[in-house]
Amino acid sequence: PPSPDPPSIMGNSPTKLSQRLERAEKTGVLALRDCGLEKVPDRVVSVAGLRVLDMSHNKLTSLPSSLSRLEGLKDLSLDANKLASLPAQICMLPRLETLSAPSNDLTSLPGAIGSLVKLRKLVLTGNRLTALPDSLCACSSLQLLDASRNRLAALPEALGQLGSLVELTLAENCLSAVPASTGSLRRLKDLDLRGNPLEGLPAGLLTDTPLQHLQLDERLLAKDGSLREDVEGREAYAARRKARIDKELHGKATGGDVNFSS
Repeated sequence: PPSPDPPSIMGNSPTKLSQRLERAEKTGVLALRDCGLEKVPDRVVSVAGLRVLDMSHNKLTSLPSSLSRLEGLKDLSLDANKLASLPAQICMLPRLETLSAPSNDLTSLPGAIGSLVKLRKLVLTGNRLTALPDSLCACSSLQLLDASRNRLAALPEALGQLGSLVELTLAENCLSAVPASTGSLRRLKDLDLRGNPLEGLPAGLLTDTPLQHLQLDERLLAKDGSLREDVEGREAYAARRKARIDKELHGKATGGDVNFSS
């Protein structure tokens, strides 16, 4: 028979919650994953020195504004809840480096998200986002952005200001174009644009970035899987990819590992 839903540690086992909170006071890590939570326990925001908070796979529909009291928080995981929004106060977490909130019901992000200047990883897969706030482009430390499986129809024009961005995943959205400013993404290596009605790509994205791994739908590809001849910048991208493969082959020949990616 299927196992029953886990009991809420709030209602059925306050002792277990107390034990986890006491442990978190010592370790700086609080794991409340898969606990049947429908609200954030009040005592969570009082844990001194909390660095990591995982409340994934619960039934949370909102977060308290008091979350901003966790000034030392670096890693916040909210995967697979029922959140329709994030409180503006989440942007008042000065040390936050990872914000993970896939598989929720988010329709927007706080307008001041650009205040998170130390944010390195933002995962928003499988929500209902129709746009990303312009202020996101001020997240100067952001290295990974995954907004796949949303309803994005456009991207911020200033997306190219994300100078630390290495990996950008935007698969399965409603994008018909990519901002020209993406040609300024000087560290971008991985880009996934599959499942979007794209008609083309900015030339600078292919010529002026270190892009190595580009995933697209067949409409922009030739029969051999390479970029279509009418895609401006394809030669630069192909040459860069060939140089990378040649380098990997050389590494293999001298005893190193080789790992090809398209």
